[in-house]
Parts: sequence; structure tokens; C-alpha cells
Amino acid sequence: MAADVERHVKVETENGIGWIRLNRPEKMNAIGALTRRQLGDAIKDAERDEGIRVVVLTGTGRAFCSGADVTEMAAAGDGGMRTPEDVGNVLRDEYMPMLTRLRTMPKPVICAMNGPAVGIGASYALACDIRVAAPEAYLMEAFVNIGLAPDGGVSWLLPRLAGTGVAYEMFFTGKPLSAADAHRLGVINRLVPEDRLEVEVRELANQLAAQPRQAMAAAKRAVNHAMESSYEEALEFESYLQEAQAASPEFAEGVQNFLARRAAKK
Repeated sequence: MAADVERHVKVETENGIGWIRLNRPEKMNAIGALTRRQLGDAIKDAERDEGIRVVVLTGTGRAFCSGADVTEMAAAGDGGMRTPEDVGNVLRDEYMPMLTRLRTMPKPVICAMNGPAVGIGASYALACDIRVAAPEAYLMEAFVNIGLAPDGGVSWLLPRLAGTGVAYEMFFTGKPLSAADAHRLGVINRLVPEDRLEVEVRELANQLAAQPRQAMAAAKRAVNHAMESSYEEALEFESYLQEAQAASPEFAEGVQNFLARRAAKK
């Protein structure tokens, strides 16, 4: 009988919310080859599952994710990455599809930052649409400490979310950005006590799960398009999306509900 495969990623679904939990607490949820495979499958399944309306990405234990498993990168054998080409191929073939899915899937993705998000872990947190964090959490780009450049799309995401000055300082020094400072900069949406983190994330996820799903998907497409567009191009794309939404059952239902509420107030 084949040995049971370790579950480096746990998946739970409740009330239309898909919870994806990194599950290597003994390694602060460092991402190795097995984690990548399981996390890639979990994100892909969540994107394709029509029953999942909102996705939550979080960690088990005291960290969200401490980054790539450097000990595995240096090791020989299955899953080890010993050449520069190996590193580049893993980024292109494994990390890139996952991170792109988080940013583009037509449903909200919430990062519940239960602790530090370091290196590629920070990339996952920043690729989510909304970040809710415990005060002890922080973001850290520690690549420079081991002689590497930033990766996982963070060179695109962090300057847009925090500004180029903050991004350069983090990339050059490897020093963390505290949850409080990240919240002040707007990188983190909400700061909540650690013992309330999952409760408040669940409340937010339930609220979003009750919203018109196509309208939220359109809003996400609009923001992603606008990030690389001129103002005029964004206006045009919004017009295109609004035409589609105006013809949708969601809009018809929304108007009926609005009129019914107004009539009830008279």
C-alpha cells in the first residue's frame, strides 16, 4: 500500500467560501515542490468550482508563509533546484500560473495574513485582492539576504501598492514592513486581533459571497485592465463591461430590489 502523501495544503469549503490553508507549520509554511503541486491544484480547483464564490488563502500556525524552502533548493534529489535554469523554470512553470490565477480569477480572493509573509509568501499575499492581517504579521522581501533578486511578481505589485520608495528600501535592505505600516500605506486593508482574524475574514467572505458574482468579476477585470491602461482606455473598457452587466439578470434583479426598498420606505 502506498504511503499517504503529506498534506502541505488543506482545502475546506463552507457556504460558498473556499479556504486554502498552507499546512507546514513546523517550517512556517515554507513552499517546497510538494507544496507547489498541492497549492497549484487547490488554486486551480477553486477558480473552476462554480460553487465557490470567494477564496481565502491563509496559513497554519504562526506564519502565513516564510517563502520558498531554501533547504530544499540547495538539496540534491527529487524536487531540488540546483541550477539557475531550475529556478527560472519553477518560477515560469509553477509559480506564474498560480499567482496569475489569484489575480485574474473571476471571484474575490482574500488573504488572511495570520503571520509573516516572506519572499514568495509576500508575493502570494500581494496577489490577493484584499488583505486582512493580525498585528504580528509583516511583509518581507528577503531575497537580497541570499543574493537573489525579487520574484513572484513582487517587482510589479509592491511599487503599485506601497510606492517605489518603499519597494526599493525593502528590496535593498531585506527589512520587513510591519502590518501597522502596511495598513497605513493601504497595502493591508484591515488589521484585526489575531484571535479574531478568521472570524472577521469569514464575515467579510460571507458578505462578498452574497454579492452579485458577475458584477464583482467585472470590477476585478476593470481594475486589472486599468492598472496598465490610460484613463481614456479605462473609460472605454468600463463602458464595455457596463454594457454586458446592463444586459445581465443581476442588473434586472438589482433594479427590482432597489425599487422595492424605495417603495417600502414611502
